[in-house]
Amino acid sequence: MNLLKKLFGVVSLSLLSCLLVPQTAEAQTSLLPNAALATDSIPNEAFALDQLRLNENYDPKAKYAVGCNINLLDFKFLAFEMTTLSTYGINACDPKVFRNLTAASAKAQLDTFQPIKRVVLVGPFVQLMDRNASTVSNPYLSIGLLNFSVISTARIGIKDIFTNTHTWRKWSSKVTIYNSIKMAENVDYLWLPGSKIYTLTNDQGHVFVMSQLLPSGIGVEIKGIEELAENLAQHLNLPTGWHYEVKTLTKILRIRRQADLGNTTERLADEYSNFYIRVNNAVDNAIE
Repeated sequence: MNLLKKLFGVVSLSLLSCLLVPQTAEAQTSLLPNAALATDSIPNEAFALDQLRLNENYDPKAKYAVGCNINLLDFKFLAFEMTTLSTYGINACDPKVFRNLTAASAKAQLDTFQPIKRVVLVGPFVQLMDRNASTVSNPYLSIGLLNFSVISTARIGIKDIFTNTHTWRKWSSKVTIYNSIKMAENVDYLWLPGSKIYTLTNDQGHVFVMSQLLPSGIGVEIKGIEELAENLAQHLNLPTGWHYEVKTLTKILRIRRQADLGNTTERLADEYSNFYIRVNNAVDNAIE
């Protein structure tokens, strides 16, 4: 991936969204049981995200804005690397256009810069924070009819064998759900008082807030998104000791990290490819 590093100006390659979603260059069949949500969670009056008006007024920073990611994965001996490319801050992700893109065709285009081991398409998804003020500084690359830029990188390596053995073993075994990973990325998420948040708490008491929701159907309207998130717990097969909660904030929650200052985020995904980010009470406002 050296040429991609040069192209995007990334010091160390690899991400987020540590998830395996429906389409990869290795298999075109669904890797996750997304269909399980389609019949009993989405209201009949839900409209397709395809009908979203993508015009000059489209705001990528707004709540419920639609985005799409491409994850580049590389499972190596004693190591795992991931890089996330995103439409965020570059262009609106038209769901219809994104679904016409295949992992195989994306991989073929990326291979012209540097051979890629595995490509995973993630989306379309909606972001759940009230405001996403994250910055994008890397150049963009056209893949299909959309433009993408590197937004995050991650690596699980030899040092993790000694410092983070449990996580290393899971990533080495390609366990990508409910398995958090530290990311180098610029993040500035804001939730306002009165907003609902959807959290996962692991068996160590660490709290992760859902930042992006990947609807299981073609699309849902806003109240459908909220209904889906509120009722998600009944569909999740959580690890022992984990729990999912819906909370209403009584004060601002802001999660802000800058990669160039050495900050990292900690991310994970559930089996439906919804993304969560860990709240660090030492630097973030505690959830109340």
